[in-house]
Amino acid sequence: MAKNKLIGQKSRNVFHIASQKSFKVKNKAKPVATNHKKINIINIVNDEKVNRVNKAFVDIQKKLANFSKGLSLEPLQKQLICQQCHEILLSS
Repeated sequence: MAKNKLIGQKSRNVFHIASQKSFKVKNKAKPVATNHKKINIINIVNDEKVNRVNKAFVDIQKKLANFSKGLSLEPLQKQLICQQCHEILLSS
């Protein structure tokens, strides 16, 4: 029975649909909405905060370097030597 049905029907061209010009018109692409301006403003604010913190750390490092120079061992060693000399002189 299936053979009889195929004989009576005309074979349809496979490329018939692809070759037709009546395509459905697609919607035009919509512009992409972004928040780049907001992101850039946030980045600028964050950069300012980072720069302030960096400057503060640089100042602290400079102060610490100056402070550590004042705590060098040379004055302490001189004091210890002087104390030992006085103890030796007093004990003799």
